[in-house]
Amino acid sequence: MRRWVPHPIDLAVAAGLTAATQTELWLLSGPEGPLVAVSASLAVGTVAFAWHRVAPMAALLVGITGLAVVPGAYGVDPAASFGWFVTALGLMASAGYHARRPVVALAVSLPLWAASIVVQKGLVPEDILFAWLLAGGAWLAGRAIAGHTLRAELSEQRAAAAEQQAQWRAAAAVAEERLRIAREMHDVVSHSLSVMTLHVSGVRRLLRPDQVEERAALETAERTGREAVAELHRMLGVLRGPGTDAPAPGLARLPELLEPARAAGLQVDCAVTGDVHTLPPGVDLAAYRIVQEAITNVLRHAGARRIECSVDRRDHVLELRVTDDGRGGTPSAGGHGLVGMRERAALYGGSVEAGPVPGGFAVHAVLPVPADRTVPETAGDVR
Repeated sequence: MRRWVPHPIDLAVAAGLTAATQTELWLLSGPEGPLVAVSASLAVGTVAFAWHRVAPMAALLVGITGLAVVPGAYGVDPAASFGWFVTALGLMASAGYHARRPVVALAVSLPLWAASIVVQKGLVPEDILFAWLLAGGAWLAGRAIAGHTLRAELSEQRAAAAEQQAQWRAAAAVAEERLRIAREMHDVVSHSLSVMTLHVSGVRRLLRPDQVEERAALETAERTGREAVAELHRMLGVLRGPGTDAPAPGLARLPELLEPARAAGLQVDCAVTGDVHTLPPGVDLAAYRIVQEAITNVLRHAGARRIECSVDRRDHVLELRVTDDGRGGTPSAGGHGLVGMRERAALYGGSVEAGPVPGGFAVHAVLPVPADRTVPETAGDVR
């Protein structure tokens, strides 16, 4: 219903045109005064101007009829009124600007203008042609303004779209560059630091009991390497952008980790023994990644129908086992998955064994849990 409510400005303009037209009509009519029917008809025509935006076609038809056809039937020519001209030509221009089918509005209005001439003066081609020229000129002016306005709006929209696209491309380029740097740091620097820390840890285990100073130096180097890996991964989180500073995943999210396997149609059995919520964050993350890689390998290669996952947390050790009933076989020497799992476990002094078992394939990992937390807790994701 609100669609048919005219704009307040249009109401005010229509009221002004009505007052002007009626005043001029009475003044020009002499002391005998105009016919009441003509005065009412003109009032209807000028008031119709208030709806020239919300209903341009209806306002045009009612306006022409009230302004020209009915007065012409009474032999009255109000065209000498300035208010009449403004109203009539304004309705034509508005139809050219606002009407959904402006050509239809022009085609319908021209016969009405001709009818107003015929009922007033008879068939006078010159007057009919002159009326059509005035009406057509006003209509063309409305169409020209509409086209200019549309082109201006389209230009503004294209400029805004181009600016938005430029911002998106710039943001995408920055994000891509940051991700590229993060990947290179992850694949090269992080991996090199992890391998270095593993070698330092291996040398430390080969020392004799009496080599106290050497052991202390190597422990310091090992601890520093793990802290460097943790700091590097915090920097990688910043490079990757928002959302990467969320808490690192751990075994508490094990059900969520197994959900893709269930969604793939596998039967998944999971058993957790002991408290996994108090694990050091680094060990917890390493265990999560080992289980994640094992599940991923099953989904990619095993063709299994069932997965059994067990987590056993004891005082100073965490034991993980992922078994499937797939094809089994010998682990590929060129695969990176098992290598990554072994590196994670070795970083915390643990081990990973993977190979065929009766009826399938199994991944078995053992991670020590330091009681005194001498192993850094946030060594980060070295995947």
